[in-house]
Amino acid sequence: MKHFRDTIGSHDSQNKRQHILQAAYVVFSRKGYHRATVDEIIALADTGKGTVYNYFVNKEQLFYTLIKECSAPFQTILEDIVNSSEPPFQKIETMIKAFLEFYVENADLWRVMMHEVRGFGVTGSSNFSQEQLDKYQTCFCETIGMIEKVLVEAKEKGAIRASCDATRAAHCLFSVIVTFVFRCFVTEDISETAHAITDLFLYGAASQ
Repeated sequence: MKHFRDTIGSHDSQNKRQHILQAAYVVFSRKGYHRATVDEIIALADTGKGTVYNYFVNKEQLFYTLIKECSAPFQTILEDIVNSSEPPFQKIETMIKAFLEFYVENADLWRVMMHEVRGFGVTGSSNFSQEQLDKYQTCFCETIGMIEKVLVEAKEKGAIRASCDATRAAHCLFSVIVTFVFRCFVTEDISETAHAITDLFLYGAASQ
């Protein structure tokens, strides 16, 4: 999967909006949301303050737009997996691999976003209002919802037990994936890691 900051702006070097988002990616990833400033983004994008505010109302809107546009291709990949003809268990492993690839590639930016949403910012609480937090929570729900759809399909086909709560299971699997990424448990062979997570999630750690 090509990295967002490698592809953004590549089609039109004069597209100021894309250059601003590219600069925002770098600044937010390096400094976090709280310490990042619009002035730093402006300087890195080599543009004027008026140009930035012509596209984005404030820092939070810029950050949210960055998150949404960075994750859009990833969401498409997940949807393609959900709609594929693969058996449910294979879909789960393919989806885990896609998650690992995306989060490893965008780990710094997503760590910033998750800390803000969960209120772990440097201020001790989120820098976002409840209305703003709800937007990011919606993004999480859409992403985790892709996992849930595959688990529901697996239940319908009898691949997993009917008593399994697909919503809770999806959140559990998502938490495992995120932990693997941010605790640096992902090996160089992402496919191998995806298979290990799949095996643990579907079959557990019991010897029998």
